[in-house]
Amino acid sequence: MAAFDEGQALVLWCTAMPDLRQAAIAGRWTDRLERAASRVRAGGSALDACRQFDLLDAESAAEPTRNAGTPDCMPVYPSTRSPRLPRTGRGEYGCPRGLCMRHDHRDDNGHPPVCALFDNEPMLPTGATP
Repeated sequence: MAAFDEGQALVLWCTAMPDLRQAAIAGRWTDRLERAASRVRAGGSALDACRQFDLLDAESAAEPTRNAGTPDCMPVYPSTRSPRLPRTGRGEYGCPRGLCMRHDHRDDNGHPPVCALFDNEPMLPTGATP
């Protein structure tokens, strides 16, 4: 696998944020996590943040140390298995700020995905359908 670039690291960081926040609450290091998240939101390095929280190997940054799917498209919710054409509200959603390559789908209850990095801001429809 080739080394992660900043864009792929941003996708990994966004995808991992909900789990990181739960672990941070349990481990009492939410301040540290939120400082790193603030730096990334402000344009800081997602690669550095991923390394800081052990999402990437600090030596090579060649592979994620936690599995979050493929770096170019990391769906968090399951996609539909229906052979019917998508209806309104279905399809792919992208980063609400247009900063990363993450794409996702609505969850099983029909809720649109949210961006964990930008305070659960709803992701925007891309126009692509599954």
